[in-house]
Amino acid sequence: MLELLTGASDAERERLLVLEATKLVDSPATEDFDRITRLAAALFNVPTALISLVTKDRQWFKSKVGMEVSETERGAAFCDHTIRSSEVLVIEDAAKDRRFKFNRLVCGQPGIRFYAGAPLITQSGHALGSLCIIDTKPRELSEHEAAQLKDLAALVMAQIERTVSVGRVHEVTHMPNRAQLRSDLQDLALAADPGARVLALVDIMSGSQVQSALLALGLSALERSVRVIGGRLADLVGTDTTVYHVSETRFAFVLHAREREDASSKLEALMARMREPFKFDGVVFTLEARCGALMFEPGPDRNRDLLRMATSALVQAAAESAALRWYASEMDTSHRRAYALVKMLPESLASGEFRLVYQPKLDVTKNRVSGVEALLRWSHPVMGTISPGEFVPAIEKTAAIHQLTDWVLNAALAQNADWQRQGVFITVAVNVSAKNLESPGFADKVREACDRHGVNPRWLHIECTENSVLTGSTTSETLKTIEKLGVQISLDDFGVGYSNIACLNRLPVSLLKLDRSLVAPIATDFRAWTLAQSLINFGHSLGYRMLAEGVEDAETYKMLVEAGCDAIQGYFVSKPIEASELLPFLRAQMPTRLTVS
Repeated sequence: MLELLTGASDAERERLLVLEATKLVDSPATEDFDRITRLAAALFNVPTALISLVTKDRQWFKSKVGMEVSETERGAAFCDHTIRSSEVLVIEDAAKDRRFKFNRLVCGQPGIRFYAGAPLITQSGHALGSLCIIDTKPRELSEHEAAQLKDLAALVMAQIERTVSVGRVHEVTHMPNRAQLRSDLQDLALAADPGARVLALVDIMSGSQVQSALLALGLSALERSVRVIGGRLADLVGTDTTVYHVSETRFAFVLHAREREDASSKLEALMARMREPFKFDGVVFTLEARCGALMFEPGPDRNRDLLRMATSALVQAAAESAALRWYASEMDTSHRRAYALVKMLPESLASGEFRLVYQPKLDVTKNRVSGVEALLRWSHPVMGTISPGEFVPAIEKTAAIHQLTDWVLNAALAQNADWQRQGVFITVAVNVSAKNLESPGFADKVREACDRHGVNPRWLHIECTENSVLTGSTTSETLKTIEKLGVQISLDDFGVGYSNIACLNRLPVSLLKLDRSLVAPIATDFRAWTLAQSLINFGHSLGYRMLAEGVEDAETYKMLVEAGCDAIQGYFVSKPIEASELLPFLRAQMPTRLTVS
């Protein structure tokens, strides 16, 4: 197709792609369209009425009344002029019109003198052809009649949309959609055509590219770009292979393949071509296209899971920033386990499978433990101990994170209230996610939870990561509201996220926590030690208190104290401990090993 469109304008190339995607050209005649042309001929009392589709080099009649031929060359087509405007084109006497008086359809058969055509325009704004009426005698067309012709053209377009969609065509590209892919895979499974196949799922843009294009170009231009890119992919795959548009930016196709190595070579070459720069609307784009592939033998028992498995491979490709990844069963296992964890969450919370442990924070300037961080633990009766590193990222991607954070917030405050009744007043830190901070009313939940448990907000500490406070526009306002309650706020994992200084300037943060990855090597790595000192000095210069996480040994502890770090957290101070063990630990308050000589 690329060769056929060489020399055409971008708009014309796109129009032809949309027309081709309808699969109407050279399709059999149908009564639904013939009924409209008969009505047009009778309504306007003309011998000829046509539904004409204009291709690159010809006009082809999907329906015709009073015309013997099925097509003409595009150069002679009146309809080629009609599709250049959204209005009805009226030629009262072609023999007197300088554009048409030497046209062979005027000088010869069928001897056209009068022509009126209404363009057939898709919802995306592309003119596919026209509904036209023709007479061999000159005549006029009133405004009322022109409006009627336009209404009939709208009926034709409605029928076209109905014909090409019927639940099997994507509304943007008019390519076969996910439903058609599933149907074709089912047909393939039932056909007596053995041999290995490859299902390839291609995402033409990354999520960030989609967002950037939407903001910069708008929805209409984004859809046009998807049509152009989809057509480009179809050209590269080849005319003997059907390309399906299965979601907003994802396309799929099925290849014959004897060996995975051969298929890999083809797909890698394809993805390399898809990542080559191309021009759209005068701007050069480079796509972050990715492909997930699955090798399979057609069969009814596997058909149902093919698209899901290809999606797993595509997700893995995105996670690894790779152009191509093949499906492996372990990918499926991890996705299914993550889904199972999210699904189990409500029941597990209700049945008491979750608990909090608390890791002490040593205030170096006061030589005492003045706070703890609440850390979540999950002990499942069947799956055993489930690491927070596994279940928290899975839950954070869903709305279930709100339920989980509410539980942690209330459990931590309830425990703090109990400690206070025993005469111990320390801050309890609770980690919150970006989704929590972006949720309307989260600050009200914090206030209500403090009131419910009778804990002054000054004894609550909210911890959030750099990444989370930079993901949403509402997070800053939420944090400011929480800070006005008296709640302390700290920035976790400082130094390994975005480290946006402008972000620090606008957020009501009082404590920066140096990430453990920066702290761990300082005793043996001079550059790491220099960086840690610089970050501590930087934080102090902006008025923040500095806490170092992941302190595991005496030497690291001593270096950080001497560098002026305000607080320390890590196994050298204490491992996370059960709530019942905290008071005995606090009574010891300052073990000898934590005293700097």
